[in-house]
Amino acid sequence: MKKLILTSLLFVTFSISAQDFYWTYYNFSVEPKNEAAVLQLVQDYFKEHKQDGVTVRFFENHFNDSGNNYTHSIGFSGTLDAMGNQYSGAQSDSWDLFLTRVNQLIKGSFSSFMGRGISTHGPATEGNDWPVQNYVYLHVKDPSAFLAAREKYFSSFKSDVRLTVLGSITSGRSPHGETHMVIQGYKDFKSAMAGMDALLTSDQVEARRKAWKEFNENDGGVSVIRSGTRILLGKW
Repeated sequence: MKKLILTSLLFVTFSISAQDFYWTYYNFSVEPKNEAAVLQLVQDYFKEHKQDGVTVRFFENHFNDSGNNYTHSIGFSGTLDAMGNQYSGAQSDSWDLFLTRVNQLIKGSFSSFMGRGISTHGPATEGNDWPVQNYVYLHVKDPSAFLAAREKYFSSFKSDVRLTVLGSITSGRSPHGETHMVIQGYKDFKSAMAGMDALLTSDQVEARRKAWKEFNENDGGVSVIRSGTRILLGKW
């Protein structure tokens, strides 16, 4: 495995405007002195070279545990056709040069995985990138029960202060056995730090807690593998 698995292509996050989308992640570490240079390289390249129908995003892994301490993620998300085209595209001199320059600045690769978006809930997302995002990796014993309970929860309680996206992990799972990933997007750190209940009225808090209790009783068995917070640095 090279410094960065960019030779396969990069990382994808959730395209929040659609339910049916696909993504891949590549997580890696960069020395602090090289962070600005890597961001600039990524920005310059993808402003000019990008597959139609694919969104590229670049994240800093801001809060994390010691076993999940890569510094950055980069990638693509889009429809199945767009992602398929992204990975079947021919290499070019500009792509090879980009890889060479970025790999010279990468300290080391950490992990990579891919999956599919299952559902998105929250306020209208057009034009809003939700720059502060909590991510949670889950092991779900009964995916069908989990999804049914989750959809019922969101039908009972609708949030206008947080975006929540659920995806299934189809390849690249760690030995911990995560099966799903949840992204909780906020407009700023204040909102993310406050948490869900702090941003709701007392009636909304009561409704959310009631719906959450029912969800926990019918989720099919769920355990948290790990969690963290990432910051959006760029989108193309």
